[in-house]
Amino acid sequence: MPGTAPPADPRPASALAVLGALLDRSLVQIEDATADARFHDRETVRAAADVWDDNTRALFVSALGRTRRARDRRARRALRWMADLGPARRAWMAASAAEAGYDIGALVPPARTSGDPGPAAAPVTGGVAEGLAADHRLDTATVSTFSVERRGTRLTARVVLTAERARPGPEEGEGTADLVVRLPEVDEVRFDTRDVPGARLSCDHYGVTVAFGDGLLRGPAATVEVRREARGPGLPAATRSWSPPPRPSPEPARRRDRGREARPLTGEVSGPAARAVCHLLVWTMIRIRSSGGHPGRSTTPVPALCRALAGAGADIAAAAAHFTPGRRERAFRDLALAWVRRGGPETAAHFDRALDAVSRSSGIDELEAARRLARELRGRDSAPEPRTAPSRDLDVPSAAALRLVSYTAGRSWEEGALKPDATVHLAAPADPADPGEPWRLRVLTARAPDRVRVSTPAFRGTLRPRTIDDHDGRATLVAADGALEVRGSWH
Repeated sequence: MPGTAPPADPRPASALAVLGALLDRSLVQIEDATADARFHDRETVRAAADVWDDNTRALFVSALGRTRRARDRRARRALRWMADLGPARRAWMAASAAEAGYDIGALVPPARTSGDPGPAAAPVTGGVAEGLAADHRLDTATVSTFSVERRGTRLTARVVLTAERARPGPEEGEGTADLVVRLPEVDEVRFDTRDVPGARLSCDHYGVTVAFGDGLLRGPAATVEVRREARGPGLPAATRSWSPPPRPSPEPARRRDRGREARPLTGEVSGPAARAVCHLLVWTMIRIRSSGGHPGRSTTPVPALCRALAGAGADIAAAAAHFTPGRRERAFRDLALAWVRRGGPETAAHFDRALDAVSRSSGIDELEAARRLARELRGRDSAPEPRTAPSRDLDVPSAAALRLVSYTAGRSWEEGALKPDATVHLAAPADPADPGEPWRLRVLTARAPDRVRVSTPAFRGTLRPRTIDDHDGRATLVAADGALEVRGSWH
């Protein structure tokens, strides 16, 4: 009946069905995270696509088991390996499976309560902040990297403070340390590259504050990771990470479940067509993942690709279920053809390149029909690739929402140097005449910026950005009454 609540108990889980459902949920999550640049979430795209670097082949190997028992055994092993990456991955699996109506409790052993390596960074507490201040000369610390980004609707931040160590070990030389502080949620931002050196971390009942000069980041919680760089006489440069408080080595218990070792699923994908479709899916997920880091420069139409691949997990299992090898191979060829057809002209360029790469790597063109269709659709050119070319004239949209501001200071070392730069992500209407259409992301990069200044009001609502030509090859981007100001040579 309409409006009836779903059953309280999810249906019994088939391991292969759960494995396929996780792929399908990944595609839904990625599409939701990229559908509109105003709500773009790079971390969701990266994390969901990254799952399938190591697990796509396992899905195919599991689906191609000769018997139901073999398929279930392989899929269970693949799920255990997937979950063994850590508590965060297991939590994602449980939540994603639940969205599809499955409970993975019977398929994946409980999370380890001892011997877990834990996060790479430690939560910032009052004691941790005091320990960092005692171990480092924070009064002369400088900001090496600063980034504030809106992920979905949540404002997040990451800042790297470079400070001399107050008590370096005798074998480490003087050296410096990078304090990498991450705030998963930010309430207040204030940053200006013209601030004086000096930093301070504090923690109280209001949350965590990271102060640097006259600037600060404030949020309910934060984590810190200390990366210590040692460069002693006659020793090569080395970097090691340290996170207070120290933890015992987790290695003896790593990759262990209920006393048994979690091992990756081995074996080859049987059948040249099935193998080619597996490679095509891997290529596509890699492209989707890489697009998350530089969405404004990417030519990958991520939402359209997710729609083209919708239901891929269930479709792979259905294609593999054919009893005879001939029908099974034909089903996989038809599946690739269906993906290309469903994607249409918008994804044709991607599928053409990916299928060409698959053909060259295997030496066999098993998916010739799909490749021919992709080239035919690409030739029609009915939908241009969504590429935003960099503009030296800093042609900014008349209306935009600020999604990211990042700054990297210049640094030099024996092997080379890193030049300073700044990056700004703006979500802007794809069609200014129709603001109801999904917005797209514009990426602006300033080389050797003279000034980067940003504060909380810049991330609120729709901005009216403008530019000031400084007549020296540089320009200044200004918005929100100066809450955003970046001056540099734009590319």
